Amino acid sequence: MGHPKLASKEQMTSSDEMTNVAYAPLVLIVMLNWNSVEETRTALDSVLRMSYPNFRVLIVDNGSKDGSNVALRELAGDRVELLESPTNTGYTGGCNFGLRRALEIGAEYAWLLNNDAVTGPNTLSSLVALAESDEKIGLVTPRIAALDEDRLTFAGGVVSPKRRLYNETNDPAVAAQWEKEFPDAGLVIGTAMLVRAEVIRRIGVLDTAFFAYFEDIDYSARSTRAGFRNVVDEKALVRHFEKNRNTRPLEIKPHYWYYMARNESRFWRKHLGLPGGWKLMWHSCNGFLRHRNRLREKPESQRAILAGLWHGWLNRGGEYDPAARMPALVAALVEWYSQREALQPR
Repeated sequence: MGHPKLASKEQMTSSDEMTNVAYAPLVLIVMLNWNSVEETRTALDSVLRMSYPNFRVLIVDNGSKDGSNVALRELAGDRVELLESPTNTGYTGGCNFGLRRALEIGAEYAWLLNNDAVTGPNTLSSLVALAESDEKIGLVTPRIAALDEDRLTFAGGVVSPKRRLYNETNDPAVAAQWEKEFPDAGLVIGTAMLVRAEVIRRIGVLDTAFFAYFEDIDYSARSTRAGFRNVVDEKALVRHFEKNRNTRPLEIKPHYWYYMARNESRFWRKHLGLPGGWKLMWHSCNGFLRHRNRLREKPESQRAILAGLWHGWLNRGGEYDPAARMPALVAALVEWYSQREALQPR
């Protein structure tokens, strides 16, 4: 999607201006580390090469058990701060440390950047310039591309609980059409999400009950409900290690399946209540049962999906427990239903 139309060129803040510290708002870049120090090093290296002149970095070590926190202490300095959490607080808890820290230091934006992502030299300049062009813009994301392929994985999305609407696309033409059709229902994803400080003050931080995954969809919905616009910067790109559940499902770890199966149901229940959201929860359930049928070689992932679906219907949150199970009788009924309805992978 393109930059919003303004009344005149004189009113537009350019990305060139964003390379001048006199024009550049302070941005706190928040990166989470959990037992993955080399990925964090690579991501940080790309950040420190950016042209944007007015940023600081907060690395949150989220209860790593592999000595990451010790290695990361060597990276701390004038521009880079390390916060060591004694426990794993999830993506939501870790990012919330950063969102609150951004307000404490007077930053005008927080940029949540995954530690398995790599940014280009002008990405942040472009994102901030777009955000500065309209004070109603609350969240901004670049387009996302695969780390190991020249292929877009995210070009835009829409989310509107009121319209019972949620979808994402990697097709720029589809994203542009959605922007025209649903200008007040923009969706951004947490891979590289720029957050205006006023959004944090107005709607708070991420919902920790999600723990990981779907919290960005929830935050997008909350942002638009508060009157902000969420947009994709078509001029900016970040590359990210892709977890493609459709093309490479066997490579994905069980915790991903658990959180996604649980949190999509929790999202609809949170925003619509059980009576209003049950049809969408049921639709989500059928989708994950199709995924489950593709994972015959990964019984631990199958169990994680069933546990996630069960906890989603119960509206549970928090961290994934590998020992979690859907009750045996319920699982048997789900298996019978899955075969009866021929919920085969699409």
